[in-house]
Amino acid sequence: MKTLRPIALVLAAALSGTLAAQDKPRQIRIDDFEKEPEGWTALKLEAGGGGEDAESKVALAREGEHVKAGKGSLSYTFPVTAGTMRVLVLQRPTDLSGMKSLRLWVKSSHATAVVVGLAEPESATYQAAATVAAGRWQEISVNLDELVPDEVGKDPNGRLDLDRVGAIQVFDVGSFLVNLLPDLAATRTIWLDEIAFSSEAVPLTTGATKVTRVVPAFLVDNFESAVVRWSPISLEFGDPPRFSVYDVPVSLDPDAPPGGGKQSLRFAYPRRGVKVHGLLRSVEKNDLSRATALDLSLRTSIDGTFIVSLEEHDGSRYNKVVELKAADGWTTLNLALGDLTLADDSQDDNGRLDPGEIKQVAIADITQLAGGGEADENVLRIDQVLFVLAP
Repeated sequence: MKTLRPIALVLAAALSGTLAAQDKPRQIRIDDFEKEPEGWTALKLEAGGGGEDAESKVALAREGEHVKAGKGSLSYTFPVTAGTMRVLVLQRPTDLSGMKSLRLWVKSSHATAVVVGLAEPESATYQAAATVAAGRWQEISVNLDELVPDEVGKDPNGRLDLDRVGAIQVFDVGSFLVNLLPDLAATRTIWLDEIAFSSEAVPLTTGATKVTRVVPAFLVDNFESAVVRWSPISLEFGDPPRFSVYDVPVSLDPDAPPGGGKQSLRFAYPRRGVKVHGLLRSVEKNDLSRATALDLSLRTSIDGTFIVSLEEHDGSRYNKVVELKAADGWTTLNLALGDLTLADDSQDDNGRLDPGEIKQVAIADITQLAGGGEADENVLRIDQVLFVLAP
């Protein structure tokens, strides 16, 4: 028996090591940019067609401030000009079978939203957009089943085929927005580092879920992973009025409502002049036809008047005005869609909010329009935003 004991210990150790190896997540590393990048190309799309973008530059960055890990990152410098869509593309067929999440680090010279997409050959591109601050490395971590197609109905089977990914795409939404906001025209740089896929999922932050075991829901956002999907906007009333995007910071914050997870979205902005600050989240590529109510949690640092708005594809908006007090802490709102009313400056042919037509959710501070006072900074926190669906 004494002779068998060492053998048993060796077998137990070997078995333990085998199980640990099986439990370790698998990873497909796309690039860490420790050497000259291969396969990354700058492309541009215009009314007359598309092709390589000679006006943009793709290079290896070695400066410490522009490297997240190791000794290098990818630098993509491009002009933002009206009428031209510019995209950074890695044309590399990749079998992602068994992968569940995408992780990468992004830094931008300008506050914006960066879109990362996985393209199937001659089919749809499945995308995730993330708001990024200027001059700061930010992680984007997203589950692959949370990506949405660039065009609904474009893919015959309606899902991303992980074994048929033909390219990875990255672009700045400024290429779209500059057509509406000419002041965005400028030369910009995006840096990328540590791009990899993992067989391990990150926390679910958007998509189909349940309020209870029997009540289905569409989760707009719970802010539990390292990706910010909301865009800060502002409207300054004047002649003419001035609309701005990404002009104040948003970030993830450890302050969350009881039972609401580990973090929320923090939105800090000034209350000055006749100006409205708000947040916008697109849901236009999701099926909300069964939505009956909108639930969300809000917290303000200064008392104020806020508006929750749902916009349809035809531009009609339905609103609910709410009063929030700082002393109340987190306030959870349960808004039946029928309780939202058509905005005074909006028109709708059928005069009702159609859940299947909802394309975006907006939350704005209208305190000063309602007669409230100024403040150097108000902090609005948002958490647990979801649509309750009919069974």
